[in-house]
Amino acid sequence: MSGSRLASGSRVAIVGGGIAGAGLAASLIFNGRARGCALDVRVYESGDPDAIAPPAILTPECRSRLAALGARVPQEWRAHELRGVELLSHGQREVMPASAGGLWVVDGWPQGQGGLSLVREALAGAATSQGARFVSRRVERVEHQPCAADAPAVVRKNGPLVVRAQGSGERFHAVALATGAGASLGDSFFPGFQPAPSVAAVQARLRLPTPRMGPPPLARLWMSPLPSVDGLVLLPGAHSVYALAYGPAVTPADLCQALMMAARDGLVEEGFELLALETTRLPYGPGRSLVAPGQLVVGAAAFGHPLQVGVSDTLASCSRAAVALLDAGLEAPALERRYVRDGLADLLDDAAAGARAVTWLRRAGRRAPQAFITARHRVAAAGTVGSGVLGLPAPSPQVLLSVARWAGIRETMSSWVRTAVEPLPTTIPTMERDLYYIVDDDPDQREAMTQLLESTGAHVVAFADELALFCAVARRPPTAILLDVVLHWVDGLRLCEGLKQHPLTRDTRVVVMSGMNRPHIRQRALDAGAEAFLPKPVDPERLLRQLMGVVPTTSSAPSEAPLDAAGETGRYAS
Repeated sequence: MSGSRLASGSRVAIVGGGIAGAGLAASLIFNGRARGCALDVRVYESGDPDAIAPPAILTPECRSRLAALGARVPQEWRAHELRGVELLSHGQREVMPASAGGLWVVDGWPQGQGGLSLVREALAGAATSQGARFVSRRVERVEHQPCAADAPAVVRKNGPLVVRAQGSGERFHAVALATGAGASLGDSFFPGFQPAPSVAAVQARLRLPTPRMGPPPLARLWMSPLPSVDGLVLLPGAHSVYALAYGPAVTPADLCQALMMAARDGLVEEGFELLALETTRLPYGPGRSLVAPGQLVVGAAAFGHPLQVGVSDTLASCSRAAVALLDAGLEAPALERRYVRDGLADLLDDAAAGARAVTWLRRAGRRAPQAFITARHRVAAAGTVGSGVLGLPAPSPQVLLSVARWAGIRETMSSWVRTAVEPLPTTIPTMERDLYYIVDDDPDQREAMTQLLESTGAHVVAFADELALFCAVARRPPTAILLDVVLHWVDGLRLCEGLKQHPLTRDTRVVVMSGMNRPHIRQRALDAGAEAFLPKPVDPERLLRQLMGVVPTTSSAPSEAPLDAAGETGRYAS
């Protein structure tokens, strides 16, 4: 150390090994060497990567920042480009085109890694080649423990901050947090730490039946497709589609229902397969307390909003954090001034405006797509240059907020003088009588109930995947749906509730089945809109009576149905 500043040999710990962590490591070493300061940088990786690695959207600015940090940008990353972003809301559509070569979708999934993982590896490779070390340990807390005067010299020179990771503790002069949204250490990083607020989100991977061909595709942002979903983002890849739904109360069932509607409207290709789904968190504004003596926060843990696509702002925070640590010293007031007020001011303002714009875009309803177009033209007319939303140069979050607020006010005033009607497709499929859908992840149970219903002359389609049900029910509404409670992706009761809330399926009969024959489960099923609750093992006679009001003769029932000790028809168990 040299006074309160980093000097050659200073030790820096980075908590989080994603793009922000690897980017900060590369930026620290690069900027340190430019100042004649060789740093010892260690990056703590959690060792628990997300099941879904999203694709990366690389803008020209992103690619320039990666190259400046020494990360190789392979030419094959350009293999997939977007021709723009389509905006949808309440039946209205607008397209914001991208310039040629402007938006690259980097993704190797499902054959290889997701795009963010590929970009992270490029940054980690650049940092490692310059001397950074990556350690697979989960950090539990960071402690400020100045060394006693009589401590050994080897201890005193290693810094006052102790990083506790899985039972071990090491000293550092500075520690940075780069864990992403919703995964911060809170007060365990430093007392009073207030990271960026976050909003619930659900992400999924859809595999396409055939590789995408033809002209460059469009990314899509569907605003407020459901009451619980503020936005649905669809990013197309060569072999897949990445879907992200966000909102304060969004659930996996909401994403499945939104995807069903997207398939109905031709926004995603029919025949896709849902291969992965998980919940996550998105940054939703700026953090309030981001620095302490020798400590600071970068990336999504510090700021962000759902309309922020790409990693340019994250990389910008890494560069500004590195410069602040090297030039401003390790004292909290100096870091606050150099990093937060001078370095992040514009990014924090954009994060606040972007989060507020999401709320107003929801209120704007059918006016929301046009708000983007109006805001983009205003930026172009003003001649300003800055980071925009959705990976495009314009509009900026602050200009979009101004336009979206006015659009939301106008839409609210208009709603006072008209009756709100929930939008429906121009052609509503007719319910097919004697068509029954069965949704159960147990193949034996599906087969048994299929045979039972087909013995009455009914047509039966059985699904193991609840998303397939959503897509089918929009095209061919059945007489009734038999729905298991425990499914692969979504809770069956939540699925029932979603079906009864949507205008296409609200009149479809739903019978819920479950081996958990408890009063509260039964009541939840009825509250969700189910016509009846049948405990497993299901009684065939009761099932047929519930669905058809009759019980077939013994000769028409499946011959393999055994009799129990009391002489009654056996029940089908899962």
